[in-house]
Amino acid sequence: MNNDVYDVVDPATLDLIGQAPQHDQADVAQAAQAASKVARSWSSDRDARRALLREIARRVRAESARLGRILSLEQGKILSEATGEFLVGADLFDYYADLDWDEVSNLPERAGRSLEVHNLPVGLVGTITPWNFPISLLCVKLAPALAAGCTVVAKPSATTPLSTIALVELMNEILPSGVLCARTSHNRAVNVALASEALVRKISFTGSIEVGTSLAASALESVKRVTLELGGNDPAFVLDDADVESTAEGIVRSAFRNSGQVCMAVKQVYVPCSLKSEFVEAVVAQAKQLTLGHGIDPATTMGPVHSSKQRDFVRGLVSDAVDSGARLASGEDSLPDLPGYFMPPTVVVDAQPGMGLVDDEQFGPALPIVEYDDLDAAIDHVNASEFGLGASVWSSDARRAHETALTIDAGTVWINQHTVVELDAPFGGQKASGVGRERGPWGLDEYLETRTINSRLPLT
Repeated sequence: MNNDVYDVVDPATLDLIGQAPQHDQADVAQAAQAASKVARSWSSDRDARRALLREIARRVRAESARLGRILSLEQGKILSEATGEFLVGADLFDYYADLDWDEVSNLPERAGRSLEVHNLPVGLVGTITPWNFPISLLCVKLAPALAAGCTVVAKPSATTPLSTIALVELMNEILPSGVLCARTSHNRAVNVALASEALVRKISFTGSIEVGTSLAASALESVKRVTLELGGNDPAFVLDDADVESTAEGIVRSAFRNSGQVCMAVKQVYVPCSLKSEFVEAVVAQAKQLTLGHGIDPATTMGPVHSSKQRDFVRGLVSDAVDSGARLASGEDSLPDLPGYFMPPTVVVDAQPGMGLVDDEQFGPALPIVEYDDLDAAIDHVNASEFGLGASVWSSDARRAHETALTIDAGTVWINQHTVVELDAPFGGQKASGVGRERGPWGLDEYLETRTINSRLPLT
């Protein structure tokens, strides 16, 4: 295997915190060969797999504090949220260990024929995950893939490999050799290798639309199946009967979670003219309660942006919006005395559709607020975009909120909440925001394929 390594740094302090292997195509091929040797035995005993997944869940919970510190240091998020990712992962392993599904089902006999439908593991899976939620977005793939009887090569983001390596090492103390491995690189070498490796039968990717569509095109050349959870630019529609204080609190909690680096976070808010002033005041008050700092500091409630590139991109969108007539309601707060990639929670008012800050996925701690006098027109504008991951409606009238939710083109529409996902409910995007679903039995189906046995009964 390749002995080269690359550095991993803390985005809050810019300190070196570790190194990861620079793997290449030969390393991916070696992992695929190892997986092929154990694929049949691994897929043959569902009860054994269930027991191992439960043991993995137990071990992850027991070591979540140690693992969470690794994630906090390399990603920047606050320690409680980093530890929480591993706890979410443990819940996913337990959920899929307990989920019942038919390995074989029978169709009605007809004209002297009997038919069986077998649900089989799709085979070797390449998981490719981003830097914003390295563990929960990996486990939402790993848990159903392993439950289905697939083997897995896990490729984390170049900048957050250490937490994935630590999780895979823990899991490999429990799993048979060859079932799971991690392959890391500071460039896209492993991504390309996974997409082209003939033994890999499925790619499950979470990340940008640009990278996802490129991977899907490469995977198609060898007829791989794909699941893609891509970009989101989630709107929050505040109706004129919404409770201002609780709505502002809920939206700020979503918009600035993980410094705004959440695919399904609120990224644009539409508020009626009659509530604008009161709502903006409430949002700014909530944003000012956030404390920037090092993720492992217990006093910190918001860490840095993950990279200088991402921070500068978001700053540029804010600057362009202000130059086009928007104004800052907050975002000029002092920064912590640390050299990392910090940006204060920034609220931008008088934003307009057509601004990059509104129409693009900014993926950072900036929240544009758009005033509307026609709710249907605001929804039409959002529905016309390429995005369709999530959205939310905020109202004190449950019936009206539900009717409004039905008009929004998104994979998930929340009412009086946002950024809440369930173990047993499907999650994924419409339009360019994705292909396929994760979580629940729908997530398991992504790692199964069917075989039909059509038997003609013997003639007598």
